[in-house]
Amino acid sequence: MANALTNASNPAGQWTSLPPSLATTPPHTDEECQDDAHEATPLSQNDPKEWIPTPLQSWNIGLFISLAISLIIAIIVLLVVSLRNDGFATVGAALAAYGGTWRLSLLWTALPSFVFTLLGLYWAAIASAATGRQPFVTLNRPGGGPGKKTVLLDYRATPSFIRWYAAFRNKHWVVGLGELVALVFSVLSPLASGLFVATSTSFNRSIPVVFNSTFDQAALNSSLEIRVLLDTVQSTLIYGASDRPWTDHEHAFRPFYTQFQLAGQPPPTNATSLTAPTVAHAGYLNCAVLAPGSDYDITIKSQASSPERSAQLVMSGTDRGCAIRHEFTVSDLQAVYFVTTSQLTCSAAAGYSRLVFTYAHWSATAPAFVANVSVVSCAVGYRRTDGELSVTVPSPSPARGGTDLKILGFTPTAAPQDSRDDGSAFWGLFEPRLFQSSTFSIDTAWATSDFGNVVLYRALQKQGGGARSNDNATVLGGEVLAQSISDVFISTYLTGMATVGLVPAAGEAPETATARIGTQLTRLFVVPWVAGTVIGVLVAILAVAIAILVYARMRKTLLYEEPAGLFAHAGLLEGSELMGVAGRVRNSAGFNGKLVTAVMGEDKKGTNEGKKRKGKKKGPTAEAAETNLVQGSWKMSVAEGIAKPRIVPAGGRGGANGGAAGP
Repeated sequence: MANALTNASNPAGQWTSLPPSLATTPPHTDEECQDDAHEATPLSQNDPKEWIPTPLQSWNIGLFISLAISLIIAIIVLLVVSLRNDGFATVGAALAAYGGTWRLSLLWTALPSFVFTLLGLYWAAIASAATGRQPFVTLNRPGGGPGKKTVLLDYRATPSFIRWYAAFRNKHWVVGLGELVALVFSVLSPLASGLFVATSTSFNRSIPVVFNSTFDQAALNSSLEIRVLLDTVQSTLIYGASDRPWTDHEHAFRPFYTQFQLAGQPPPTNATSLTAPTVAHAGYLNCAVLAPGSDYDITIKSQASSPERSAQLVMSGTDRGCAIRHEFTVSDLQAVYFVTTSQLTCSAAAGYSRLVFTYAHWSATAPAFVANVSVVSCAVGYRRTDGELSVTVPSPSPARGGTDLKILGFTPTAAPQDSRDDGSAFWGLFEPRLFQSSTFSIDTAWATSDFGNVVLYRALQKQGGGARSNDNATVLGGEVLAQSISDVFISTYLTGMATVGLVPAAGEAPETATARIGTQLTRLFVVPWVAGTVIGVLVAILAVAIAILVYARMRKTLLYEEPAGLFAHAGLLEGSELMGVAGRVRNSAGFNGKLVTAVMGEDKKGTNEGKKRKGKKKGPTAEAAETNLVQGSWKMSVAEGIAKPRIVPAGGRGGANGGAAGP
């Protein structure tokens, strides 16, 4: 069997006459067609199968559909795993996933883009095959198709980014969708590079911790070496030293230790934090700056003028229901005084106790020989709070925790409890002990206790004058003093609790608890909106792929081999009327070498002239054949048993099956 192109636009079986200038090749006569039919070599009884481009074969499109479905399933699975497990793979110097290590940088951005680029190339082959096959599909219809959609149609000559539009204009919907999907793939590939994103994520797992010590406030008694504690407080508050282990600026925490710490082993890889239930102790002050006259008075108890001018003063007053009083001596030999005392006689309603501070400068002209007076009275409180403490994971050390431990945060799990009456009444010994240590130095410009000394350093620092011990000109305000007193007391109490207040836990077996160790990892996440967009586009592409699969099976051609190369096309045109039309156009006057342009140009000219004639009948023009080529209907036919087909008018005797067409 063989193929040919037949003019189906002339139902009478006659070709439109051509002008002498173009009619150089006479058409074949019916007798010639009959002679050729008798001389032809009969074909094999086994009809050849229709040739379908490899990209359009069912197995090939089915493979594409399988790959697209696999990608959709893979993205959905990775999205679910990512949402449930805080990512689906760990990224470090190498990518670790599913038992393997991938030492490829930026694999999570390059790989998705590469996969979709390959899939886009796969689809481009399918779409290109469909566009190249479309003219032969139209030729195989029962009535054929216009020349613009058959013998003059070649979508490959149209720029790829508007090829889909050209197909839609010709109402080749499936072909247009295929080309549109090819254009979508050019956008989908860079979009897929953002499908995965690397984000730092924290993971927690449970591990046991051990408590081998506990708090005992009774250790803060009259034997307490307060000067040692104040040295630590001064280094921390004044000189910026680090806090003691297991303390922050407010709490002292009960220490806990992991098994790997006690065994001297390194912590887990990438471990960043350790969170465990513990108890925190804190002391606090509620200080008030008292007003002279209404809250307190300073009176002279006695005075002397020799050997130096001096006076014994009494400060007395009331602070929130608690009577306060202390006596102190001033003289012209000392410029600054900071008197510190404790009051333990307050009622329970008034808060049990007070820490009282009087700041003053010597003044020979003042009524009580003191000026710039500030009296600060502080109510004392103690708290115990249960909560969860987060610390950095310390390196193993003989100290079982070492000084490299840092407090990350404390989260209370219960309301704070008053720890003043824990059964020891420790505060009755601890508070007076704060002021029982004092030193004398000729370099200092003030007279006070060791506790007061640190307070004045802190107040000078806060007020902006620096921690200068020989400054007798700066006047410290009451509010600055109150805040400095609170800072020093809190730091002193938590330092004492973190040192002498920690005693070995009772019992043979240490107390244990369950802690959480946090690991900071860089994990790969699926970006939900990108995944949703990609999945939606792939589903739409699947629908188009199924449409092309149906199109390739239902829309037949009469091609039995690939029309590749000029020789194959020459075989399709051998004996076709198109050869004569092409020759006449080439031999026409003014031909410039552009065959298709000449034919299409004459078609436009003929159309315009037809509009001008407004339906008036006239004889055939010189361009009638070319207009017939463009606007006429063309189809493919098979001459049964004839190895040398001929082009004959529709309904002619070119072959027994001269009008055959595809379904």
